[in-house]
Amino acid sequence: MRSMNSHKRSMYLALLLGCALSATAVHAQAPRPSEEALHTELRALKDRAVAAVNKRDPDALMKELDSTISFTAMNNEVVHGITEAKAYYQKMLVGAARIVEDMSLTAEPDRPADIYENGTVAVSTGTSNAHFKLAVGTEFDVPLRWTATLRRANDKWAIAGMHFSANMFENPILSTLERSMKWIVAGAAIVALLVGFTFGRWSRKRSASA
Repeated sequence: MRSMNSHKRSMYLALLLGCALSATAVHAQAPRPSEEALHTELRALKDRAVAAVNKRDPDALMKELDSTISFTAMNNEVVHGITEAKAYYQKMLVGAARIVEDMSLTAEPDRPADIYENGTVAVSTGTSNAHFKLAVGTEFDVPLRWTATLRRANDKWAIAGMHFSANMFENPILSTLERSMKWIVAGAAIVALLVGFTFGRWSRKRSASA
């Protein structure tokens, strides 16, 4: 009988302990922030990421990326993960063979982000204006559109997906190439005229001396 009572007491204590632990876990779970608070966090992330790009601070920029980041750049190159993101930044902006000497960026959302999955996923679209100075010295502005997917974990938003696109029919790079081609054609025409004029004079002199 004493053993049975002891067993019942043990079961009762275990039940009480389980209830206490469950109550503690529920109490410790942070309530979901309000919708406005989530949007404030997202705007702060956008401002930090843009500032990191404009200050040429890759360490600060990488802190705003999710470990599973997927990024499609304007040159259609695709990056997966932080390691590839660092390598892409190094290749484009830092290394001896870098393509971009300097750049700056703006980012304006179309409207507040759509938030899903109980405040843990957000999707945002917007516009940017990017100013590029290439390593060869050419400078131009490119109007862009972007789509971003963001994930919230451990009370912090991070960029999980980013896609930039430019209007292929109104592209300043194509406009620059078009202007360059016009100068090349004009230059070739001038050279052809000079060559023709010089050859004509040489032919006449040769005929006269014959």
